[in-house]
Amino acid sequence: MLHSRPIYCVLVLAADLNVTLRYLRMTRSQFLRSLLVLALLVCAACNDPARPGSRAGRATNPAALCACKPTHITKDDWRIEFKNGSLPRVEPVEATTAEVLQWPEGAEPGRRSARTGRELTLYRIGKAYLQTVFFRSSDCDLHLEISEQAGKNAPRMIVETPGTAEYCSPRTTLFADLRQAGITITDVNQELSQPPRVEVVGVAFRDQAHPVWFARGSDKVATLWELHPAIVKILP
Repeated sequence: MLHSRPIYCVLVLAADLNVTLRYLRMTRSQFLRSLLVLALLVCAACNDPARPGSRAGRATNPAALCACKPTHITKDDWRIEFKNGSLPRVEPVEATTAEVLQWPEGAEPGRRSARTGRELTLYRIGKAYLQTVFFRSSDCDLHLEISEQAGKNAPRMIVETPGTAEYCSPRTTLFADLRQAGITITDVNQELSQPPRVEVVGVAFRDQAHPVWFARGSDKVATLWELHPAIVKILP
């Protein structure tokens, strides 16, 4: 599967950009410029840290879990003022990954749209399987993919734990528990061959649809809904 990733990226990107025989009607210089842009986008898509592949990645320094400074976050980022925050001090609504995967995604929220509807509710997924994990240094989030079933082809959703101070303890606990299980968190999304069982508590968040060259996660992610912010615990 891993060796076919570059081919997959090219095919998806070509479809997304509607690369067709229109190129035949371009001048030579236009064609070469377009080809260069396409090549750069393919390179970016195939090397996006959120897209699992054969790269090993660099091991995450545990100190960064509590003292991380984002490198690519600005006040103008999409809904950034609403993504992260404190978890409500209320009893969570019980849910399953399978149920979240069935939620209607609805229309794309605006760049400055406040949370509404489900995004105001705290949910608890009592048992799910952790399929991938990585630390995204650009925004300091711990980025995870979970599924209802343990199988590697099971559809998934994304869970993210922010890098703010109040999430320091659950992040370091998760880091230590995964390391004890032989899993090292890196800066590249990695598939876990034996997905551990986890409990997730977090607030729903409807993410935006990303362009193909900026992946949200693996190609198994089947919804734009996330739990973000959230805390994740490894189950016995």
